[in-house]
Amino acid sequence: AKRETDEGVTHLTAELPVVVSIGEKAGEPRYPSFKGIMAAKKKPVQTLDLAGAGIDASEVGLANALTSVVSASPKPPKQAGEKVTDEGDGGAKIAEFLVGQKLI
Repeated sequence: AKRETDEGVTHLTAELPVVVSIGEKAGEPRYPSFKGIMAAKKKPVQTLDLAGAGIDASEVGLANALTSVVSASPKPPKQAGEKVTDEGDGGAKIAEFLVGQKLI
């Protein structure tokens, strides 16, 4: 797998089968072309079970996981932002807000 970052391209290799997971901010969206959609409809979908993928059932599952989830909770709802009405001092108010957030 290749992933473009600000520092360059990160390369990752793994033995198949592999599970890949990404976060919600994975870069620019990729939109398939109409030609690609039509071609994908004609491709066969192969479903494998553990034996078909060459995986021993005793090597996978919760008991053999390298990580475990301790807790999970949904994201908190977004809070309303602060509106700044420019009465000649809007720039100063925004600067004060940014200083308060330690962004400048």
